[in-house]
Amino acid sequence: MLRQTTADIRGPRREAQAFACFAAAALSAVPFGSALAIDVDNNADLITDTVAGQDMRQEWQHAQQLAARTVDQADRAFAAPDGIRLGNFIFYPSVAEAAVYDSNIYGEANTPTADWRFITTPTLTIQSELPRHAFDMTVFGRFMNFAENTDQNYANFGASARAALHIDHAHTLSVAAGAKRQHEERSAITASQLAAEPVPVDQYRASIGLTRDAGRLYGTIAATAERLDYHSVPAIGGGRLSQDYRDQDLYAAQLRAGYRISPGFDFVTKVRGTRQYNEAEAPGLENRDSTGYEVSAGLAFETDPLVRWRVLGGYGVRNFDRADLGSVATSLLEAQAQWLATHRLTLTATASRKIDDELGADDNGRIETIGNVTADYEIRHDLFVGVHAGFTRADFIGSSREDDIMKAGVTLDYYYTKNMLFTLGYTYENRDSNDADFDMDRSQVRIGGTLKF
Repeated sequence: MLRQTTADIRGPRREAQAFACFAAAALSAVPFGSALAIDVDNNADLITDTVAGQDMRQEWQHAQQLAARTVDQADRAFAAPDGIRLGNFIFYPSVAEAAVYDSNIYGEANTPTADWRFITTPTLTIQSELPRHAFDMTVFGRFMNFAENTDQNYANFGASARAALHIDHAHTLSVAAGAKRQHEERSAITASQLAAEPVPVDQYRASIGLTRDAGRLYGTIAATAERLDYHSVPAIGGGRLSQDYRDQDLYAAQLRAGYRISPGFDFVTKVRGTRQYNEAEAPGLENRDSTGYEVSAGLAFETDPLVRWRVLGGYGVRNFDRADLGSVATSLLEAQAQWLATHRLTLTATASRKIDDELGADDNGRIETIGNVTADYEIRHDLFVGVHAGFTRADFIGSSREDDIMKAGVTLDYYYTKNMLFTLGYTYENRDSNDADFDMDRSQVRIGGTLKF
């Protein structure tokens, strides 16, 4: 999401409304049991917009007003809450409630266990409307309660903030920080099969970046520090299962740069270096420290105003300090094709290949090859449907395990009023592993609502 300034012809109020309108829905839509993947793009939580950069995009914004926009860019100001203004800040409180029938809460290969989940997600979003600079903050909770298997209940919570200092017309200095408690469910591909309960994980993250964007050349240099702290849980069969050997610190530095060859035709490149520390601190376990390098380059362009492309290819390496852990080298891919088929229908296809540095219970990270297709349709101004399907191949580093994961589903969002959003959804997931113990079939049916102020 771009940070608005006085240079934006749409004005800051519209972004503030959109920011709050989707915050609770996005938090409550996190897939159950998903891995706590480390963000591969350490610019993602920074504000990387400049005043000059916004001026360059005014022509494109004019085209959007003439209907060259995706479905998720539709004007939903009618469904945006008013918020509570205090000076130059607007507070947007919200709470989402969902009931989900899950056919396989543990992700078991045989004799799956079904149960109802009830999810409560309170959120407070603070959006600034400063005349030049920016400060945004989000505080959230996510409380998972099961109807029968109450030992699987857990509570997630956290806060994040980001700020931007527009140094001058062409330069923006941005910082971001966050801390949260999450839980790795037993069905996650990274989870231990010996864990009897979801594993608590504390995640701390801080980023800083400097962006220059003026004229044809733009770029951001950024650095990130991140820590994952895993906690012990009861083990199946009794006793405690330590997860301390998975604790890790990750430091990353990245340069992302682009050159506007012509309107709608950009050359983009990214160079990234990482350093990971894993202090096992357990008998019989050794550290899995590593150093990584990634470089990729490609084009972001439009063949016409209704068809947009982004294709980057590159190469990534992970070198482990221990001699008995072989280096990992693989190709990298980041690709997207988007077709604005009609004013109400947007079709998007994405493909990626990346290295995920998160340490699993029995691996040293993963190489993931991912493909997704989505169709977003605006049935009417307050009713939207989305259909999605995807495939992931996960190759586990330091293990012979390989998983093929297929997901498909449909969601329906009804913006009843500016203060109420209703959602329906269905998702099917199949995991086929070369280790039969990790095979899984699961269906989830969701009904929920979000109350926004």
